Amino acid sequence: MSEPGSARVVLWDFDGTLAHRAGLWAGAMVEALVRSGAVPLPPEDLRPHLAAGFPWHTPDEPWGAMPATEWWGRLRLVLQAAYARAGLDDTVAAHAAEFVALEYYRPDAWTLVDGAAEALETTRAAGYRNVVLSNHPPELAGLVAALGLDPLVDRVITSAEVGADKPHSLIFEHALRVTEAGPDVWMVGDNPVADVAGAERAGIRAILADGAYPDALGVTVLEAARLIAGDRPAGC
Repeated sequence: MSEPGSARVVLWDFDGTLAHRAGLWAGAMVEALVRSGAVPLPPEDLRPHLAAGFPWHTPDEPWGAMPATEWWGRLRLVLQAAYARAGLDDTVAAHAAEFVALEYYRPDAWTLVDGAAEALETTRAAGYRNVVLSNHPPELAGLVAALGLDPLVDRVITSAEVGADKPHSLIFEHALRVTEAGPDVWMVGDNPVADVAGAERAGIRAILADGAYPDALGVTVLEAARLIAGDRPAGC
């Protein structure tokens, strides 16, 4: 085990960087309607009402660490409101919101980004600890394991666990502390603000990865891993 403050660490964003969920939150909410026995809505009817209310929408206002039940209890109110604004009866909205957590974390709704496992293998072989650092609900570690990444990931840290969302400095400081990170630390993610700018403000080198989304920029996750491992010069 590395001495405290000496570990070489790569912090990986999860959603959009290592994996992608079909339909995102709107998709999970549609599936929750089906599971609850309600008539489903098109996801397009829900997406406009999901642009606010999640903790990562206001990263300058940390919620504080809380148990999973309390975290989901707060978010459930946001989900109910989104259902209601899309035209659902309040009773139907409240019932469907109870199932969103189950649907969001269904492993078969998630797909690994091309090259994600090989990227983790590359940095692991180069002597780095792979740590998932993501703005996510509390159950992310279980999903990482279900997708087969557990053997390649040393730790999963979520914003729900820390009580602060990227790009807030608190989540990066927490990650550096609990991973016993030394000076050789990287952040890889697809969000130029939450992942790259947030990490760089915390003194962490960062790489923008193109991840899963059509409008994403940057190198592939495998190219990022090879850059970190020293297999190719910067800029290639």
